[in-house]
This record gives sequence, C-alpha cells and structure tokens, in this order.
Amino acid sequence: MTLVVRGKRVIRPESSGPASIHIRDGVITAVDAFESVPAGAELLEAGESVVMPGLVDTHVHLNEPGRTEWEGFSSGTRAAAAGGVTTLIDMPLNSIPPTTTVRGLHAKVEAARNQCWVDIGFWGGVVPGNADQIEPLIAEGVFGFKCFLVPSGVEEFQHVTEADLRLALPLIAANRSLLLVHAELPGPIDLASTENSSRPGWPSRPSRRYGSYLASRPRAAENEAIELLIRMSREFSARIHIVHLSSADAIPELRAARAEGLPITVETCPHYLLFSAEEIPDGATQFKCAPPIRENENRERLWRALANGVIDFVTTDHSPCPVSMKSMESGDFFQAWGGITSLQLGLSSVWTEARRRGHSLEQVVVWLSTYPARVAGLQDRKGAIEAGKDADLVLFRPDAAIEWPHVLHHRHKLTPYEGRALTGIVERTILRGQTIYHEGEFAATPSGNILYGALHNLNKAAPLQAQSAFLRCCGSSKWAADMVSRRPYPNVRQLLEHADRVWNGLSAEDWLEAFRAHPRIGESSESKWSEEEQAGARLAATVTVSELATANRIYYERFGFIFIICASGRTADEMLEALRARLNNDRETELKNAAEQQRLITRLRLLKLLAP
Repeated sequence: MTLVVRGKRVIRPESSGPASIHIRDGVITAVDAFESVPAGAELLEAGESVVMPGLVDTHVHLNEPGRTEWEGFSSGTRAAAAGGVTTLIDMPLNSIPPTTTVRGLHAKVEAARNQCWVDIGFWGGVVPGNADQIEPLIAEGVFGFKCFLVPSGVEEFQHVTEADLRLALPLIAANRSLLLVHAELPGPIDLASTENSSRPGWPSRPSRRYGSYLASRPRAAENEAIELLIRMSREFSARIHIVHLSSADAIPELRAARAEGLPITVETCPHYLLFSAEEIPDGATQFKCAPPIRENENRERLWRALANGVIDFVTTDHSPCPVSMKSMESGDFFQAWGGITSLQLGLSSVWTEARRRGHSLEQVVVWLSTYPARVAGLQDRKGAIEAGKDADLVLFRPDAAIEWPHVLHHRHKLTPYEGRALTGIVERTILRGQTIYHEGEFAATPSGNILYGALHNLNKAAPLQAQSAFLRCCGSSKWAADMVSRRPYPNVRQLLEHADRVWNGLSAEDWLEAFRAHPRIGESSESKWSEEEQAGARLAATVTVSELATANRIYYERFGFIFIICASGRTADEMLEALRARLNNDRETELKNAAEQQRLITRLRLLKLLAP
C-alpha cells in the first residue's frame, strides 16, 4: 500500500511549499502536488507542522559494547528518534573493544543488532600500529576513519602522530575513504600548561574556574593541527574532515584550503554555536568538552563561517557519561569527563540560534541533514525529500517552545541545555515510511537498519544487483559478469586493477557493446552520470553544440561507432578539438583510442560507485 505524507510546507532541495510525499516499501516514489493522493492510499496529514528530511548525525558516541552504562544503542537511538535524527554514524572509541580492528567492528555490529530505533553505521578508528586494519575495515563496511591528535581520554584509543598519519593516509586515499580528525596538537596544550603554571597568582590547582580550563586548551592547539592536516591533504590527495571545529582563528586557513581545491570538509557543533565562555559559571562541568566552548566573539565568527560555507555542517558530538564522571559535586573541570549530552536537542538548539540570526529552516536542513549525508557517502539514500531516497521524515513544529523539565531519552539526563530557552519541537519521526516516534511515544519495536559502506555493499549485493551496478560503469555485459564473479574485492585498488585487466582482454565486439551504452557527446541522457560528465557540453554556446553534432555524425559514418571520450572536466571546445583530431585516424587506431577512453570512464564511474 502507498503511504502519502502531505503538508503545507514540505522542505525539498531548492524549494519548499505544499506537497504530497508518496511512499512505497520505505522509499519515496514521488513528490507531487498537495492534492495528489492515489485511491486507496493511506494518508498522513502534517497539518501545520513542517515536513523535513530526517536528520543525519555523523558524530555520535554510543559507547556499546563495553561502556553501555555511558549510553548504549537502545537509549541513544531512542533519543535520536525523539530529536528527529533518523541516521547515525557511531564513533569508534569509548566502546570496548574500539572499532580499530575487524574484530572490534564485528563486536559493534552484533551489539547494535535489533537494538537501534534509527539507521546506524560505523566509523573505523586509526591508532598507532593499525594501518594493516584499514583496508579490511573498509571491506567490512566502515564509512571512514576517525583519529585523535591528542590523548582521547581512553587508554584503548591512543592518539596518532604525523608519522602515523603518513602510514594511514596513503591507504585511506587509495581507497577513496575519509579521515575524520580531532584536530588539537599536544604541543600548544603543554606549552599553555607550563606558561599558566608560572604566572604570578595562578592557583596550584585551578580546578573550578572555567576560564582556567579554557586557557588550558588554547586555540593554537586547533590552529596548528589544522595547518598540519591541510599539508597532509595536499601531499596525499586525501579526503580529511575536521570534526567539532571550535577555534574560529582557523577559518582563514580552511577557506584558503577550500579555494585551492583540497578535499577538506569541516563540522562544528551546537554547543559551540549556542553557548559562550562568558556565560559558563565556575564549577558547571556539564559544559566541559574538548576542544572547549570559546568566547562570544569566536562563536559569532563560527556562525559567519557556517553561513558562508567554510564550515559545511553541524553534528552533535553526543558524548555522554554517567553523572558521577562529570564531577558535579567538586566542580573540578580538570577531573570531569569532557563530553556533552545533546543528541535529542541538536535540531532545536541549532534552529533556535539560526532563526535568531535570520537563517531559514531550509538552511538548517542543509546543515543537519543534506551535507552530513553527502560527506558520509549516503546522499543517494539520505538527506533530502526526493524520489528514490529513503522515506525518512520529520514533522517539526518550528514555533513551539520546549518546556522544562523536558523528557529526555538519553541514558543520562545531565546536559548544559537544561533550562535553556529552545524553540522547535519534533512531533513525529518517520523511518523508511514507518512512524518510530510520535508525541513522546515510540513504536513497539526498534526497526533501525545497520548501514555499510559502498565496497561492502557491492561485495555482498545479490548477483543481479551487482551486475546492474557494474553495468552503470561500463555497458559491456561480459565485463560486468566477470566483475560480479570475482567478488569479494578486498580493497578498491584490486577492484580497479581487475576492471582494467578484464576490459583490456575483451573483444572488439564487447568494446562496441559498451560504446553503444553512451549518448553522443552533446546529447541529453537519462543517465545522471552521463549528464554530470558532459556538463561542459551542456554549458556550450549553440554554435559549438551544432558543430559537435556535425562532427559526431561524420565520426560515426567514418568509424561505425560513436565518439568516446572521458568528458569529465572538459569544455565543449576541448571535446570538439579532440574529436576533429581523431577523425584523422584509421579505424583500428581509433577503436583502441575509444577503448582507452572507455577504460578511463569506467574507472571514474567505479570510483563514483565506491565513494559517492
């Protein structure tokens, strides 16, 4: 049966307004006019609530197995559902074992099974000495890797040095994976400790003063770490993601790195956008996190960077612990655990401050759903209300105020948000077409799925599904069948090498079959990848498009197959010049030229398949 969710304000990419969302088998099949409700469909009216995509939180510590008393999959994902979060990526540390080995990942998966109220995936961890686990973890389904450049706070997850990064990054880059980094360096922290302790009048143990804790984690620790990571990204062409940016002083360096084209992304957190150091009372250890909440002027610069796109999105960095570990009785900032309980309140806290600064709810959706899904490689399924994506929806009342005491579903309720004036209440959360939370009540049983990375999914897919995926990359049925039969692939490098070997060993007829799967250069196509690859032709002047069409026709008449070129990044003029030059070849030479171009296209598409 079709389910239709309709509302007067449905937030979609590039537009908002009245719409009906048609859902079958957990997937959005269409987004249509408000009045469009097929006969016999189940209808869910949103009324005055806004309908928005489920949130994607890529920075959450659920701490199971091993430290379930800190949070756990069941309580953590219930809190997520109550906060409108439908997809989580769990961090690799604070659980025992950590997700730094395949064994640790398997322990996570088994602990999570049948417990999760929302969909969940896992980051792997990079620690000293585990470079040999990186590719096996990718094959087993992690979405990327997390490391610390300073001590993490738990013995089983040691921080890494530049030497460790130099071992890990080539493997991560070769597999088109992602490294997330807690970006603080020990040197500036150690220097601050030495300088502060020698200052006249500085107490021997400045434990309760928030200002003392703030001074112990200077901005320089973040700034210098980010400078190092920019250099590493440039050297290894590696995707690096800066987690929980706190120091606004690093923004110019990040802006320059992005302008250079380096594959660096950045997140910040609600607590850095909502609170400021000036308002944190001495002894209020519920505010302690690392890096620390900084001054008001720093907060406002973070907001500007978020609005300008230097900071890509916002995650909660939900990092709970038992209340006793926050040292509330002593108020000792240097003894308390550094982490903030926030998963259920991320949407309301960001919306409250964003609205006050004139940002729209549509922009908040981009920050909390669309862009996190993209960085995790989940944009084909999550992060927007579009046909083909999972029917993960939130019905949200943006004008309603949270009243305290508010029912929180985290295992531990201590949070710096308590008592704060927050606006926006999640009325209903829908996961793949099923209501999992509605006005304080949860579904009878958890229905969250465990999500895996692209290489794992390709290795485990049914043969027909895998064949279809490979045919998107190359239209030769013989090539695709061979690629299916050789699974599983232990890493991306071996998959690409095998793809080349198979292609180079095919007959001319197999090559021609692949060529026929392409549109001619300049022609429209139903293939999203073809449209992206030929963007240069789409932007061309009419006269150039006409010349391409004429040259294409001459090429086909001469050789008997269409002109094949790896068009990504090429302008129409460049393609036209190459086409005309190749018209001078004999057929055998040109067939080999076209085959080489197809090999490059196939390689590019395989990388899109594996690192979307």
